[in-house]
Amino acid sequence: MGRELYQKPRRWQAAIESRAPSARLPCQQLWYTALILQIAVPAPLRRTFDYLPAAENVDPAPAAGVRVRVPFGSRQLTGLLLGVAQESSTDSAQLRPVDAVLDAEPLLDSAQLALISWAAGYYQHPIGEVVAAGLPKALREGRPLPMGGWQLTARGLGLADDALARARRQAAALALIRTGGTASDTTLRDAGISAAVLRELEKKGLVERCRAAPAAPSAALREQGPALSEAQAAAVAAIDQPGAFHCHLLEGVTGSGKTEVYLQLIARCLERGQQALVLVPEIGLTPQTLQRFAQRFETPIAVLHSGLADGARLEAWLAARDGSAGIVIGTRSAVFTPLARPGLIIVDEEHDGSYKQQDGFRYSARDVAVKRAQLAACPVLLGSATPSLESLHNTQRGRYAHHLLLDRAGGGDLPDVSVVDVCAAALRAGISEQLLLALRECTEIRGEQALLFLNRRGYAPSLICHDCGWVSQCALCDGRNTVHLRERQLRCHHCAARGPLPGACPQCRGRLLTRGLGSEQTEEYLREVLRCPV
Repeated sequence: MGRELYQKPRRWQAAIESRAPSARLPCQQLWYTALILQIAVPAPLRRTFDYLPAAENVDPAPAAGVRVRVPFGSRQLTGLLLGVAQESSTDSAQLRPVDAVLDAEPLLDSAQLALISWAAGYYQHPIGEVVAAGLPKALREGRPLPMGGWQLTARGLGLADDALARARRQAAALALIRTGGTASDTTLRDAGISAAVLRELEKKGLVERCRAAPAAPSAALREQGPALSEAQAAAVAAIDQPGAFHCHLLEGVTGSGKTEVYLQLIARCLERGQQALVLVPEIGLTPQTLQRFAQRFETPIAVLHSGLADGARLEAWLAARDGSAGIVIGTRSAVFTPLARPGLIIVDEEHDGSYKQQDGFRYSARDVAVKRAQLAACPVLLGSATPSLESLHNTQRGRYAHHLLLDRAGGGDLPDVSVVDVCAAALRAGISEQLLLALRECTEIRGEQALLFLNRRGYAPSLICHDCGWVSQCALCDGRNTVHLRERQLRCHHCAARGPLPGACPQCRGRLLTRGLGSEQTEEYLREVLRCPV
């Protein structure tokens, strides 16, 4: 915390003594004070820090979950109050008071604070950085919590109905606010009222910011879902057990209707006035998931992922926290988003590696979701066509309930899969005789298209000398050069270095040969043997 903290403690001594008497305990290490604030600071230290309350906030004590601005060495940081204690292991002469309490009410409830403490201990990471991972940027920087709506001032309440006849937008805004008593930013924006109109009304002293009461999420449906199959209905009935924690693994083949199970469970969750949290592995999956959910439900949906602007992310975070958003959809960081009334947590494609944070605070969003459901006493559903080994192991040990969807929804047929043993087969450009016959039947007889997957770029992964055994190595790293025959180049796919393709061995001038398989080689062969475009 810097040498200054320990060299200049006496300037706070008078403030400490004026707040509460302190007395040295017999252990000579523990000091007693009236109030000790335990604060998580965004610093790479695995501990909380003790502070004294600000002079204006001694009584009553601030509640756990509020943000505070604190001196930390020579810096000013925004921390989160985790608890209040009567004792500190730090000499009271070295304790510094917080500069300010930034929130009138806790940002996070007790369940969220318990989740943060568990994650910090389980993943052995500084708790202050765990807190920062769960807050939007504006809140991490100590900015004030946005006010959620507008209300009329005393002057606005006494204004005549036709006083703003020439300013139709301003008059419409006043009428909308007067009708409900308050109006949220979202309601006004949906009605076509811009921020400039509200600023003009605020300048005239007709409206003012207020904390708008969040609207309860709607349980109404825009459209009814299809009839469930017997397996889907059994899964929904088993999973829909509100008020208690239990974990379920939904394993279903592609097209078996796992998403429809999600939608049916969310509909029942909304009917109870609760919220549902849905995690998806990639940002790219968020738009299609949002579209599917928006077609079914009328409730507001909050979306959270790293591709959002800071303002949009904060707005979605607040909508989830105050309960106005019935459904919250997001990527792995959304698992820490506070919910006013959590009722269901869904982790789609639970096997996906994108749920694991690989740098900084390393955690698995799937495992955090399970712990969060336990703390919130609500069910959690893990869905996948190819479940992870950890989840399958938990089902075998009886920790998770296992539900299977073996048939495609709507009577669709599963594709036929054939495994060909090519150990003793003659391959040309990686193509076996059986595969070539299947390609000819598909393209030349049935007139259909075929799709081949080959995870090798270029013509061949190695270039060697037949005479002396020389192998082409990258001059900048330890990787081997890949032959790109069309461009007559050697490329390193590790460091992106490239050079010309030699015509002879640079050591003995011998004959050069390619070794291995690449997509260019396979494409060249198929162009020769198939009577269709490749």
